[in-house]
Amino acid sequence: MLTQGVGKGEELKPLSLVRSSLGLLFASLLFSPVNAADVAGTKVNFVDYSGVATLSVSSIDQFKLQINVEPQSERNPLTLLVELPTTGSNAWPFIDVQVLDSKELPVSVRRSGIEWHKLLISVPPEQISFVVQVVDSADNRPPFPLEKERYATDPKTRMSAKICSWYDGRRAAFSIRFDDSHPTHLSKAIPLLNEYGFRGTFMVNPGGHPPDRRQRSAFEDHRAEWEAVAKRGNHEFANHTMNHRGAADDESMEHEIGDAAKAIWKLFPEKSKLSALNLGGGTQWVTTRPLQYYLDKYHHFDASSNSTGMDDSYGNRIATFRRLLDAHIERGLWYKVHYHYIGDGLSTSEANFRAALDIAKNHQSQLWIAGMADIYKYQTERRGARLSIKNNILKLSCATDPELYDQLLTIDVMPPKSWMTEPVMVTNLKGQKIDVRKVTTSDGVVLRFDVPPTDSMYKIEKTPHPN
Repeated sequence: MLTQGVGKGEELKPLSLVRSSLGLLFASLLFSPVNAADVAGTKVNFVDYSGVATLSVSSIDQFKLQINVEPQSERNPLTLLVELPTTGSNAWPFIDVQVLDSKELPVSVRRSGIEWHKLLISVPPEQISFVVQVVDSADNRPPFPLEKERYATDPKTRMSAKICSWYDGRRAAFSIRFDDSHPTHLSKAIPLLNEYGFRGTFMVNPGGHPPDRRQRSAFEDHRAEWEAVAKRGNHEFANHTMNHRGAADDESMEHEIGDAAKAIWKLFPEKSKLSALNLGGGTQWVTTRPLQYYLDKYHHFDASSNSTGMDDSYGNRIATFRRLLDAHIERGLWYKVHYHYIGDGLSTSEANFRAALDIAKNHQSQLWIAGMADIYKYQTERRGARLSIKNNILKLSCATDPELYDQLLTIDVMPPKSWMTEPVMVTNLKGQKIDVRKVTTSDGVVLRFDVPPTDSMYKIEKTPHPN
């Protein structure tokens, strides 16, 4: 029998007994009443409290916890902080999280605009239980095809094809975001982006006259200019909420997110309604619903994390930008940065803004520089796509909604070696020619073309020689 090592004078115990004892000790720590608990990386504690009230936490299922609060002699309301892990094997899909009371009714939860994984729950001075759970886990949604299904080879001709990782076969993607619809976005950022030929994403607050303020919003003061930017279509707008001031309940959440979304749709009437949402730093939001509810309802994706802040006050921005951009290019990833106000004496000096644009320009052959929605669409379309090829007929299958997902996908085709000196033509099943470009890659010379993300078939053939 295996035994646990012991010191002199100690009784030798079977290892199984030691493990059992440790398990009981862990269980007692897990379920015994305390002021704070950590269960599989989820931290639960009272906020700013050292009194007699206690809590216990138990794991009911993956992404489902029960919290029991015993007030003892406490007579004042308390606040619980539940901090969900965002990385590692225990990471929660926190945008899908809802809190229920013992009657299975949704509970109002307060969160920061950019820290949705931290839940603040008001607790009355009474014995009470809460369940924190994922209500629509990504695990319950249709699985994406495997990566290998985005590649295909014709078993007969050995013609091969793939969906490129990024548009136009670029190695990585890069987006530049601007928050708060500040006047310097119109006077500084957009002219400079146009000069470099870059597309930006502008997080706007389109609320015109907030009811509790005398002044109009910055967006309203320059509405005609913003409308002109939208009409030209060189740049992308995204939802930064109506007034950038948070929400006290479900109704005000609907107003701040939903009315802002509708205002943006009105500015781009012929475009996809899909856009980024960022609730904004320094704001507090109270709702009974998971964030995913609002994302789904208003065709948004969450853009609140994994972005490098470029305000000069953070220090060493240009060196940091260069280092992180190189790392993302090396790994073939999407690099996101965000700005606030552009100009001397403001968040980012014009000189530093231009310096970052120069660095991006120098990497442009490797970077797809685009709006956040453009990049998100491509990423999602590709993840939901499959390729197959037989008798030189290429079949593309796509799982995304073409009304929302309309970013062209890039296909690389490597013809048989015997075709390399021959002109090649690609047509759809209606006989319409697809624009094709020959590109030299690390895999050799390929035929590259862009197609809509819809179920479709393409014929690849040698061009007949004229008689």
